[in-house]
Amino acid sequence: MAKVIDLRENVASICDAYPEVVDVLVGLGFTPLADPEHRKFMGTLVTIPDAARRHSIPLETILDALEKNGFTFTGAESI
Repeated sequence: MAKVIDLRENVASICDAYPEVVDVLVGLGFTPLADPEHRKFMGTLVTIPDAARRHSIPLETILDALEKNGFTFTGAESI
């Protein structure tokens, strides 16, 4: 099964579909995502590109880390 992340989806939806994304994002500095309640609330409000801008983490860094974990992406053309 292909692991495809749509960058237009909110972080909570992505983490629900692929729980391993939480560990990758927390490892990159998105530490609030480690808290399930915070992830459930705030994660519904932001996408990965939004979170990258808010935390001053280059989107390319995030995408590279996720690619190393077997993910591919859609929705990048809308960024």
